Amino acid sequence: MSQKIKVLSFDLDDTLWPCVPTIERAEELLYQWLSEHVPLITQRYTKLQLREKRKHLLTAHVDLAHDLTRQRILSFEKLALEFNTTHAWIQPAFDVFHEARQQVTLFDDVKPVLDKLCDRYQLVSVTNGNASTIKTGIDHWFDFALNSEMIGKQKSEPDIYQQVQKLTQVDAQQMVHIGDHPLQDVSGAKSAGVYAIWLNRLQQNWPLEDCVPDATIVNLHELPDAINRLA
Repeated sequence: MSQKIKVLSFDLDDTLWPCVPTIERAEELLYQWLSEHVPLITQRYTKLQLREKRKHLLTAHVDLAHDLTRQRILSFEKLALEFNTTHAWIQPAFDVFHEARQQVTLFDDVKPVLDKLCDRYQLVSVTNGNASTIKTGIDHWFDFALNSEMIGKQKSEPDIYQQVQKLTQVDAQQMVHIGDHPLQDVSGAKSAGVYAIWLNRLQQNWPLEDCVPDATIVNLHELPDAINRLA
């Protein structure tokens, strides 16, 4: 590569913090809230059943794959219709979930590595989720924060990475994306001509045949050296 790397984009869920415990806690608090405010729902469905209903709903609304907020609100709207309630509870219920969803626990390697990298590069967060860099307390590391809802496409498509290039005024080969998901992060970034580093914390086998990451790391402490090797 002849051009100096200037921009690093980072996935959030399962890259900077574990996603499953965050979402499970948020859904538990949501279920408790529903039990108090819309008990008809929790008398009929368990928390797991509500999760499965929402997943099933997505299969009928693939056009909303990029918008997790709209997905969840739509699932509430369907419940309101099913139980013949007003919509008055929907936004408060979503707010309970969304605020809890912001309560994340960073992986131990995040702070020391990003503290160093933010002095050398422009950092951008890129996510399919609805985590807020401000509410999760990570905004001070990032120059820009983008999500798939803003762009109208998931990270598996090139659009969001192209928007990062526009905002930071760099060429594709001056940018590296770091994330845990082979399709959404690695394949998506490479479809935009961006270098992609796979953060393989679980040390899994690479699952895709049509692309490979430009580098693979098992923790963020390995990231600076991986970037230097690309450069």
